[in-house]
Amino acid sequence: MPGSYLVKPDGEFLHSILDEGGEDLKKCFQCATCSVVCELSTGRKPFPRKEMIWAQWGLKDRLMADPDVWQCHQCNDCSTQCPRGARPGDVLAAVRKQSVQHYAVPQFLSSWVNNTKRFPLMLLVPVVLLAVALGLRGPVEKLLPFGEPHGFYAGFFPHWLIIGFYSFFTGLVTLVAVAGVLRFWQAMKAADESSGTYAPKLGIVSSVINTLKSIFVHDKFGKCTDNASRRLSHLFAFYGFTALFVVTAWAAFDLHVMPFLGIDSFYPFGLLHPIKILANAGCIVLIYGCVKALSDRKNREAESGAGISFDMIFLWLLLIVAVTGLCTEILRFIADPGEHSAGAGGPQYVAFGVYFIHLVFVFGLLVYLPYSKFSHIVYRTTALVYAEHSGRNEVEKT
Repeated sequence: MPGSYLVKPDGEFLHSILDEGGEDLKKCFQCATCSVVCELSTGRKPFPRKEMIWAQWGLKDRLMADPDVWQCHQCNDCSTQCPRGARPGDVLAAVRKQSVQHYAVPQFLSSWVNNTKRFPLMLLVPVVLLAVALGLRGPVEKLLPFGEPHGFYAGFFPHWLIIGFYSFFTGLVTLVAVAGVLRFWQAMKAADESSGTYAPKLGIVSSVINTLKSIFVHDKFGKCTDNASRRLSHLFAFYGFTALFVVTAWAAFDLHVMPFLGIDSFYPFGLLHPIKILANAGCIVLIYGCVKALSDRKNREAESGAGISFDMIFLWLLLIVAVTGLCTEILRFIADPGEHSAGAGGPQYVAFGVYFIHLVFVFGLLVYLPYSKFSHIVYRTTALVYAEHSGRNEVEKT
């Protein structure tokens, strides 16, 4: 019957929450202070009080199908105001990590990617794959005419190879991410249907538009009080990464689509080219956002929350991608001041080495997306869209 629920505690899940940032969970005695002080919890199903008791009971199935877990942005107003020090913000962060692992395929990759001891081994995967790709370069180029490489690094890792390599693996990862999102959506819908509360209020398109507007201004973070500075670091990281994504997409278009249309390629871009300016600005902005986020984690732990490996590996990975990308550009000018200089001296080998390291970490960032904290970009967005669609955030009329 609607409203009834068979309690099936998952002891292993509960222990995982306690081990991964929610060690203060059992201090919660359901006073509801967290739901009262949370500026984001204004809907028909306030959080995080119910999530805290579900976590205490080990109700994994309820939490894995709960969009409110993702509506929490871990501003930690609830944690700093909790009279018992139960830190609901950290508990929900641990639940989100479990959710990522729950919807990932295969699941073991998520535990490996987020383990500080095993992650170096995960980086060996792109090292091997990139080496194999380079080994196949010669035979493929003999079979297919790709033309002369454009740019300094294309002589080492041509664009046709790098675009094909990352397009293939990114395509596989996209399928995994889409499968996880569909399962997550169905789980949220099924949970509301079983409780008799599923009654869509807004169309999917309108829900997506409203959600994207919110994401692009980070207005949810704007409601934080004790940890309001997190909005700035997130905005810098978000827009820095977005700028670099646009630059990468434009470079691929310029190299392969424009010549196909009979338009001369502008690659490699000069330092004053708008795309190059956007790339350098985006890189610097991204580095600042990552450094500030890491600094906040270290110096303001009470407000920012505990820095578990799930968070720290992603932040360091994002930072290393940005730094090695910037170093790659600088070394290009040091190793090859002229566009057509010949030879392969020491500076050139150093440049190629740093570029290879950059490609390895790019693989770790993009291809491991469904298994790392980077997956928040898809799961949080999906949860926010569902909240809009289902009218979850509507204020009850009295």
